Amino acid sequence: MKTLQWVTLVLGSLFVFAAGSASAAEYAVVSGGVKDGGTVSGRVTFSGTAPAPVMQKVDEDVQACGGDRPSDELLVGGSGGIQNVVLSIETIASGKDWNFPEEFTYDQKKCAFVPRIMLIKPNMAGAVLNSDSIGHNFHTISTGVFNVNKKIQPSAKLVVTKDQIRRSGKVRAKCDIHSWMGGWWIVAETPYTVVSDKDGNFSLTNVPAGSYTLKIWHEKLGESQQKIVVKKGETAKTDVSLKL
Repeated sequence: MKTLQWVTLVLGSLFVFAAGSASAAEYAVVSGGVKDGGTVSGRVTFSGTAPAPVMQKVDEDVQACGGDRPSDELLVGGSGGIQNVVLSIETIASGKDWNFPEEFTYDQKKCAFVPRIMLIKPNMAGAVLNSDSIGHNFHTISTGVFNVNKKIQPSAKLVVTKDQIRRSGKVRAKCDIHSWMGGWWIVAETPYTVVSDKDGNFSLTNVPAGSYTLKIWHEKLGESQQKIVVKKGETAKTDVSLKL
């Protein structure tokens, strides 16, 4: 019986080690860049009539923050394009260079997070600023990506070091003093991750030829996905329609 228990323990340990090794696999940059890569581009639009923005009650530090304001949780342009939609291809083991900034800056300005959606990569350093004349309590919520709950004084900043954000995932940001403030950090798994612009346009470049799943995420409209095929040197037109 003891022998059987020992064997079971060893096999279990090997399984955990293997699973851990697989999950720890990191994206690799191809030396010299992607040869004959393709492009995935398109536009994200709202299906139907977009709802009017919800008005947010500013009930704290009105003099510094300003009055009531429309929520920027769902931004739909006049032609139906949706801003701040995250589009990604996560099943690419190797490819183009990240080409992300060396450091990020996330601001608190007029009692709002700027930008609303921030795209960064793992092991990226940066700073959370407070450009306001009042204090904020910066509070993030995530599943082991980056969790902090800190008061940031006026015109001060919170420094984030490279070793604090080690894995990909989503981080929700809020202020415990000003309840209307909200934002997100998207820690990308690969550099094939973008955020749609104010007209809903997006483009993923230098994608190795192949068949992939395009993942789509919006904080209000949820998650979805589409199958895409990328051919050498060609552009795959991929439009996305979302609704409530």
